[in-house]
Amino acid sequence: MIEQADLDRVLAERFGFSEFRPGQRRSVEELLLGSGALLCIQPTGYGKSLLYQLPAALLDGITLVVSPLLALMRDQLQHLNDRFGLPAASINSDQSEEENDAAKAAAAQGRVRLLFVSPEHLDHVDRFEALAALPIRLLVVDEAHCISTWGHDFRPAYRQIVHLLRALQARHPSLRVLGLTATADERVEEDIRAQLQRPGGAPLVVHRSSMDRPNLSLAAVGLTGMAEKLAYLAQIVPRLPAPGIVYCATRERTELVAGYLQSRGLEAAAYHAGLEPERKRELQAEFLHGDCPVIAATNALGMGIDKSDLRYVIHVDVPGSVTAYYQEVGRAGRDGRPARGILLYDPEDRRIQEHFIDSAQPQPEDFAAIVEAIEHEPLGLTAIKVRTGLHPTRVTVVVAELVEQGFVRKQSAGGKQVYGLTQKTGKPDLERYRTQQAVRTRELAAMLAYGRGEADCLMATLRRALGDREAAACGRCSLCRGQQSSVDVASAAAEAQRWLESRPSPIAASARPEVAEGLALLDGEIAGPLFRGFFQGRESADSLPPALVELLRTHVRALGEQFAFAAVAAVPSRDWRQREEALQIAADTLGVPALPELLVWREEPRARQGELRNNDQRRENVENTMKLGSGSVRGEVLLLDDFVGSGATLKEAARVLRKDAKLKAAIVPLTLARVRWKLGSAGRIH
Repeated sequence: MIEQADLDRVLAERFGFSEFRPGQRRSVEELLLGSGALLCIQPTGYGKSLLYQLPAALLDGITLVVSPLLALMRDQLQHLNDRFGLPAASINSDQSEEENDAAKAAAAQGRVRLLFVSPEHLDHVDRFEALAALPIRLLVVDEAHCISTWGHDFRPAYRQIVHLLRALQARHPSLRVLGLTATADERVEEDIRAQLQRPGGAPLVVHRSSMDRPNLSLAAVGLTGMAEKLAYLAQIVPRLPAPGIVYCATRERTELVAGYLQSRGLEAAAYHAGLEPERKRELQAEFLHGDCPVIAATNALGMGIDKSDLRYVIHVDVPGSVTAYYQEVGRAGRDGRPARGILLYDPEDRRIQEHFIDSAQPQPEDFAAIVEAIEHEPLGLTAIKVRTGLHPTRVTVVVAELVEQGFVRKQSAGGKQVYGLTQKTGKPDLERYRTQQAVRTRELAAMLAYGRGEADCLMATLRRALGDREAAACGRCSLCRGQQSSVDVASAAAEAQRWLESRPSPIAASARPEVAEGLALLDGEIAGPLFRGFFQGRESADSLPPALVELLRTHVRALGEQFAFAAVAAVPSRDWRQREEALQIAADTLGVPALPELLVWREEPRARQGELRNNDQRRENVENTMKLGSGSVRGEVLLLDDFVGSGATLKEAARVLRKDAKLKAAIVPLTLARVRWKLGSAGRIH
């Protein structure tokens, strides 16, 4: 039987702390010695992870932590296993199949005390049953606001947590449950409470703390366009004590920001979900160990990393809600020392967030399209995306909703999950999504008002949005102190704009097939005169613009210093008129052979990539369409194409070189431009 003395003993012996932080003892006692059902709404930096790590050391069985934060999993695993001596494992999409299998085996054999899984892992029938069969004594729902339709970050996969909770409660009547979040107003709190408490049991106990962060100074800086934002960053980052995070709304923006800071002589790196898992692990380790002073990241990083000494968090783009912003900016200064939180506000930023809201908002016709797609045979998610052409996010949302409402059932077919229709008739209820759109639209409006400075105090605005009724003016933010930005961006913005228009965009490396990191010379997100001119003449002009030729030579020479190229090959094309000219320029610059016919069409793709509606369709469109033609190569290859969008065409070319040509050396992609395809409809965004 667990007693109070055990809490202090384990805290000291296992975790090396002489005393609990304020409020921690109360929460741990409620969980272990009280009701065993608790929701903690605490600010970032409160030390919420101890609330399940300490119980895991005392409970006989497994503590299961469901979290969307892959960075959290990686970070905590090392601490738990090496520092605290608590056997822990994780199951997630960033790990190899072998690593996940090893974690499952360790859990089944009783060799772990803590098991971390992503909510998406629960969506698979077989995986769900395997978890439900484990001796789980404590279920932890991290980022519990995601479970609520009223929350700013509602996720369909989180519904599986409630199903798992009910299954575990049926098998283990003494199961304890802990919900954790830093962002829940009173309405979200009630929704979480209703879903996590045991039916017919005692109400879920809620511990809520003040959301004030006395050591955090906030500021909102009005800027226009990416050039001004980059100019601001280049001046402010060297003035701020390291380390820091610069949050961006998209993967492309992280590369942009990191690239510009590097061009100004600053040490910076980009982190986002599109990187290879091994590269993400390397970057996170470098950042945690202080080897990378500033990292430009999407919210794939930072929400769960155990780095208490962040001195600043800067947002290049406006987040979708005040609550999301509080959570992200709250990573700064968790050690209690002074820290800064700066929002760079441009009214045009709302477009990105409105796009995110629209992408996730399913329409009645989306439900009809998916029902029609699986009418005659069950399909997996990828096949549904290919058949419907819907935005990938919408497919995930709609399928989850159809399962939840009983129109579709999940089935396991040869170890893979597929979805088939049930006998239920009628139309699904979409009220949940009307509510969600209203919530997200309202949250975005509040965030935009924050950026415009339409409040008496920035910190008080955040606290009130989170249900902290005692919020008063902080006295330290830019509004309270009447401060204007001391950074003059006017002169530096023109230089930043020139850099934007001439900057190559990285093409991410891939493991399957193995392709090195490459370059796209012109970025459609910037869409400068050279980019526009290239696309205007791509199918008709006899030659490339002189400025583009010079740009091509410059970057080919730079790549030639990094690689020992044996040849330049080009991806086959139906309509790129300057293909052979560009190929010959690159080959002459390197002094190696040009191989225009090394890769040829086996059969031309049925459609142009831009005519298709999502990247799964684009991948299928070019699959097995190429073959080896004439010529051969045994060394490193520069692989040339006119532009890159989804990356599917380059990967198909690399597949042929690896499989059919038996090429072992590096394949380095180089394209003249990068475009961003629309998802859910044809055409390109830019």
